[in-house]
Amino acid sequence: MFDETPRLALSSEKAITTGAWRKAVTPTAAWAGAMTNEGRPNGPIELEVYPDATGVLRTEYGWFPVSDFSTTATTLQFSLDSVNEVPPSGLDRQIVERAAAILGSVAVWNRADNRRCPATATKWSIYCAVIRASIDVTGASHHRRPAMEVVRKAIEARVAGRHYHHRLMDYNNDPTTRLEDVQSVFAEVLSRDIWVQ
Repeated sequence: MFDETPRLALSSEKAITTGAWRKAVTPTAAWAGAMTNEGRPNGPIELEVYPDATGVLRTEYGWFPVSDFSTTATTLQFSLDSVNEVPPSGLDRQIVERAAAILGSVAVWNRADNRRCPATATKWSIYCAVIRASIDVTGASHHRRPAMEVVRKAIEARVAGRHYHHRLMDYNNDPTTRLEDVQSVFAEVLSRDIWVQ
């Protein structure tokens, strides 16, 4: 899994805390805990499970599909596709639309992103606009949510050859990036046929 053999520690929870994945689809079980591997001790994870024994594992590396979920009094088992992230949902589409609206003018664009997004902010970077939009749409956020990932990938394709450490932050802070470029990233993502219900 992720080219390593991580250890997962999960306990049953009442609900997922990082926002709904899909509209009108509620998990039948939620689990939360931490994943420890060679480079990252105690990375937070959440697992949501649906009636058909499928689900989503939310990690620091992305959100991944789960199948064949089962549990007994002493064991928790599931199969994980750690290669293919879950597709963005209709809620993810709403998040991208909302992020585009949040960054609607130069006056509200934070050109000095540090990936800190205070609730009291009056200016937003690309990263913080998607975080704020996630909270507006789903009530919470996760920095590897599919909405964030599709925006990351669109930017990554545009800046091939540039060695950005943090794609969203560095693209946002690049002096050659214009607001029109940012808006066109959102428009490009929204034009794709990638959204699931």
